[in-house]
Amino acid sequence: MTAKTYKITQSDSLGRYMVAKRQLKQGELILKEEAVLVGPHLNGPARCFKCLKTINLLMCSFCNQCNTALMCTNECQGKHHSDDECLTLRTQKIKGQILAENPSVIFPLRCLLLGIYNPGVYEEIISMESHLEKRRNTPIWRRHKISVEDILKDTNLLTPRDLQEEVVQKICGILDVNSIEVRPANPSNLPIVDPEKQCLRGLYPKVAMIAHNCLPNAYLAADDNFSISVYAKVDIKEEAPIFINYTNVLQGNQERQLSLLEGKYFTCTCSRCRDPSELGTEISSLICHKCRKGFLRYTELEENFQLWKCSECKQCFKDFLINLAIEEAKRRIDDLDPTDVQQMENLYKKLLLTFHPNHYLLLGLKQALVSLYSKLPPTKSNLNRKIDLCGRLMSVFGKLEPGISRIKALTMYELQSAIVDISNKQYRDKEIGDEELISELQTAEKILKDSVKYLLYEPPKSPEGRMAQMGLNELKMLRNSIQSIQQDLVVSKEQQGDKKAEIARRLKEKLEKNREKTQKSCEGVITPDGGDGENGKSAKPGGKKRNKKKTVT
Repeated sequence: MTAKTYKITQSDSLGRYMVAKRQLKQGELILKEEAVLVGPHLNGPARCFKCLKTINLLMCSFCNQCNTALMCTNECQGKHHSDDECLTLRTQKIKGQILAENPSVIFPLRCLLLGIYNPGVYEEIISMESHLEKRRNTPIWRRHKISVEDILKDTNLLTPRDLQEEVVQKICGILDVNSIEVRPANPSNLPIVDPEKQCLRGLYPKVAMIAHNCLPNAYLAADDNFSISVYAKVDIKEEAPIFINYTNVLQGNQERQLSLLEGKYFTCTCSRCRDPSELGTEISSLICHKCRKGFLRYTELEENFQLWKCSECKQCFKDFLINLAIEEAKRRIDDLDPTDVQQMENLYKKLLLTFHPNHYLLLGLKQALVSLYSKLPPTKSNLNRKIDLCGRLMSVFGKLEPGISRIKALTMYELQSAIVDISNKQYRDKEIGDEELISELQTAEKILKDSVKYLLYEPPKSPEGRMAQMGLNELKMLRNSIQSIQQDLVVSKEQQGDKKAEIARRLKEKLEKNREKTQKSCEGVITPDGGDGENGKSAKPGGKKRNKKKTVT
């Protein structure tokens, strides 16, 4: 399947990158790849070599075989510390305490070890882009030198040639530029993991060939074993580049560009980045405090010169002034009690005076509020607010995340549950009837169906994959409920129809009896033609007799 779906090509602007070898349909698997290595970020916590769980350095153990690899427990059954790696560490005689005291060394060290016990994979890694010259003498270069290179020198693992060719700096650059963030294994059924704890990164040589675009056409899904599947997010034409997003889709233009420039060493020129309104979402925009009508949008006039320009009065504001407002808003958000919904709602209203409702800071608040309202008592007020928030989020996600989308799927899941709950409450309180209830439940069914359709692309062992299975069960129950209500409604209508027919029959019988009674009481008076005597007038008993007409002969 892999050979038929993509090929690697090269250009001056993108370097080596992946294109579709044939037309790909939405949802089609492009490739699946296991991680060559998985490890912590530069500033991440120390992790077990076998299972990659965070470990307490005061209580950590070392591998019984090599006496170097850090372990959460001596009985750990993880599979990420191979026999070859263990044997290599044993021959190198690297002290485990050095790794415990300097966890930043671990991931680069494991790459270097591949050069000894698996040179084929090592050559594949070392051929990846490192942007060595662009990084030279930068703060990240100096940081790697102190926290990684200088320490590895003391292990005697590096040869004079390694030092001369700056192999450690090259490996650190390859890890920074090419690795993909993956979540640690999560045995619970929670669909969302705290991003602050997502401090693992994996190295995938094939996936690393996929270029970046802020409007990607490919979708990544990783399972608990760090296996990544790449799907066509939308239909992809033959020979078209395959794109993923290296940044957070809910960051604004300025934040994404800075992230790409500092971490990947290039500037994005996609349609979203070129549009100051960001496809009409205004996800970065602020309210103009000059005219109060227009929106301040991030605009790059010249190289390295940015400003914010109002869409109405055209007033311009310097970048640092806008950044001050953003930083102050971030500070207030950080000071919030994450469990206090009223405090969060109050701050949301205050920030609306400064920021566009779709600003990424407010989108983050909306997502947090949806999560909070899901945990609060399902009152009509809470459910209506949750529905409103989900609708506002979907209006933005639909533009920024076309096709298969994880954040859309999760939001739709929350939206349909609120619609089901509130429609049942309204029906119970006789605010809506049978047909209105069915209509609302059918709307929820459609939303849940789309949510599950997207979540099913997630690996079964991932949190979203488990959520998809829950959604399938809920979808089945929801459909059964709709069918049951529809059947009851049909029976009710039939019963009402039978009752009306019985009433009509009885009324008809009564009318017929009354008519017979009337006819009997008027027997001999009412003429057979329905007239009342001759010429339609009554023939009163005892009245004056008319003379018979004479017959002329």
